[in-house]
Amino acid sequence: MEVSKNGEAINLSSLELKILALLFNNMNKVVTRQLIIERIWEWTGNDVYDNTVTVYMKRIREKLASDIIITLKGVGYRIDEK
Repeated sequence: MEVSKNGEAINLSSLELKILALLFNNMNKVVTRQLIIERIWEWTGNDVYDNTVTVYMKRIREKLASDIIITLKGVGYRIDEK
């Protein structure tokens, strides 16, 4: 997988790519924080904490330099089709 913006590749870690793909595969639907935590655990086998999700989302947003990821406070995240 590769992510690009305006023709330029965006360097995301493999886990960041998987999280972003999870959001895109659920376009217009809320992906709960709990589901993201479970998937990160499945992908890595590492213990995952609630703050881990916050950190990854912050990194992804910074790298994308976009507000495409919508936060639903206390629930999860969503990407809407524009």
